[in-house]
Amino acid sequence: MVVEQEKKEFLFSDIKKGMRLPTVTYTITSEILERYLEGVDDLNPLYLDEEFAKTTPYRGRIVPPMAVALCTTISNFIKPLNWRIPAGLIQASQKFEFSGVIRPDEQLRLETIVEDKFEKKEKKFAVFKTEIFNEKGDKVVTSWLTPIWPR
Repeated sequence: MVVEQEKKEFLFSDIKKGMRLPTVTYTITSEILERYLEGVDDLNPLYLDEEFAKTTPYRGRIVPPMAVALCTTISNFIKPLNWRIPAGLIQASQKFEFSGVIRPDEQLRLETIVEDKFEKKEKKFAVFKTEIFNEKGDKVVTSWLTPIWPR
């Protein structure tokens, strides 16, 4: 096992516009979902009660849209590279476009590309565009994550 300090730090200089990061899979399990919902104090039966959710147009439980933020993180994107994010990285913004629903326990495929890289007011920004696909191969979410790099 690699100790966190021994991992290569993912620096701004490592980022190239158009760079594709490794495809990542992620599952928002029922357990993760329940902990998330408890943390945000959302007890909507559409997310928790399968019998109720079957009576809705969704025909079963779904993951609340903002829970997708659990898997669209820089640390998740670089995990296959065995790199670590630098201390002091700040998430400046994140935007989502939803084109489908995510089900609990569904394995998602995340494909990420560096859409832009720039400096503004002496701060270093990168825009990571991630397309998320469900198990059927349908794109369900597009995310744009913009962190500020400390170095």
